[in-house]
Amino acid sequence: MEFGELLKLFLLDLQRLFRSKIVDSELTLSQILLISCIPNESIDMTSLAQQIGVDNSTLTRLVDVLIRRDWVFKTKNTIDKRITLLGLTQKGEAIQNKIEDRIDYYGDMVYESIAVEDRDEVKEILSSFHWTLSKMLMKHE
Repeated sequence: MEFGELLKLFLLDLQRLFRSKIVDSELTLSQILLISCIPNESIDMTSLAQQIGVDNSTLTRLVDVLIRRDWVFKTKNTIDKRITLLGLTQKGEAIQNKIEDRIDYYGDMVYESIAVEDRDEVKEILSSFHWTLSKMLMKHE
């Protein structure tokens, strides 16, 4: 099997895990990723769009839905009013915590299903893989 095909299968399995196990039916995969990427101190829209890999107009549509649900709020940067910041409401923080708890739970389940003698190596390989992807994506931005 080619490496590209393995990447695709890995992505599909992760998406299925997130959709079926991480949250209930009230959130889409895009909303899960969006909420889970907003830090406590807020983030600007452009940085968040780059982080989750969507354009600004797509992010705006996603954010508008979350604002209507009272999970996210927008504010302007006090120094540069052209910059829009996103933050989580209390409801949004509760959902983010729920998402993170379930990610940790299922992450632990996957980790524990790996043979004990292989766990450290698998974790190291995944960390290296993540680092390689991050570097590659930074070069192409």
